[in-house]
Amino acid sequence: MYITSAEQLKVFCENLQSAEILAVDTEFVRERTYFHRIGLIQVGSGEHFAAIDPVLLSDLTPLLELLKDPTKIKIFHAARQDLEILVRLCGQVIPPVFDTQIAAALVGWGTQISFAKIVYKAIGKKIHKTETYTDWCRRPLSDNQIEYAIDDVRYLVPVYNKLIERLKKMNRLDWVQGEVQNWEDPKTFALPDPRQRFMKIKNLRSLKPRNLTVLQEIAAWREGEAVKRDCLAKAIIRDETLLEIARKIPRDSKALSGIRGFYQKELNKGGAAILSAIEKAMEIPEEELTVLPESNGHATTRGVEELLSAYVQIRSEELKIEPSVLADRKQIHSFVAHFEQKEDMEEHFLFQGWRKELIGTPMFSLLSGKVGLRIDPSGQVRLTES
Repeated sequence: MYITSAEQLKVFCENLQSAEILAVDTEFVRERTYFHRIGLIQVGSGEHFAAIDPVLLSDLTPLLELLKDPTKIKIFHAARQDLEILVRLCGQVIPPVFDTQIAAALVGWGTQISFAKIVYKAIGKKIHKTETYTDWCRRPLSDNQIEYAIDDVRYLVPVYNKLIERLKKMNRLDWVQGEVQNWEDPKTFALPDPRQRFMKIKNLRSLKPRNLTVLQEIAAWREGEAVKRDCLAKAIIRDETLLEIARKIPRDSKALSGIRGFYQKELNKGGAAILSAIEKAMEIPEEELTVLPESNGHATTRGVEELLSAYVQIRSEELKIEPSVLADRKQIHSFVAHFEQKEDMEEHFLFQGWRKELIGTPMFSLLSGKVGLRIDPSGQVRLTES
């Protein structure tokens, strides 16, 4: 069903009022804009599935109220970008959420599994992603495009049912809740702090504190402008140009226009604001200048990370999930660094939720020397008391 009128939307949402689960997906374009340009919202459950057209519908209230209902589980595949869109439309997070990509990793189907692969894995059906590069904001949409979009939610339901069955069988249903907590936290979808965006610019460590402070101010201005104009930040001024402005610190329009990569169009539009940001940075007292945080370059004891990585590999084979689901190399490095620098291990990611018992505590025992690794008569590597 393709919904383009308020009456259609009202009736469709009424039909879903009794549903306990909602399969949800979106189609969008985000090539030149700061925010996603939403083209379709697909929703369904039971026998009712539809592609809802937010380009033609100015009021999505019945749908948004349905999504905000805390008694309904919202099922997504790779939820991040869909939720960024819907949280912005709803003005709030929309728990409870179930992410089939996350659940698939926890039952051993692989990390970052595509929707086509998970459908085949769950129900043995091959689907073809023929509309991957469709401009979903262009109208009219073809019947084929609409059916393609609706299939994304139609097949989500049997995938969800299969995953729930496997998760229960493996006693891992509660693992999913721990993994999707980010999707239910408003902080996950908050706009980036504009005053921290300068940290994304390469080669900033070559700058002196005053120049770094200038970079922070003009990068914050650029981020705010990108939000207001709904465009990519680099479309306003490229990173390389921002860095050059910070190095040279132009104080007037003539000097600013002489910076390579800074064009007259932007000088007319934002030149005065940039110069104002520079002046603000120049007035900051020496003791308050921006200082970069120490890089996380702690060099751990040689061989320790490799030992833990070997244990993670062994544990992942026992649990039949990929090692990176348990702990990736970055997390292992961080864990060892925490231990060697005598930081609070209880705050570490690998000491949270289900990971604490299955991987965090054994790794801590290895580091503490309480246990070691041995090869038993069957050739299996086991933990052994020291």
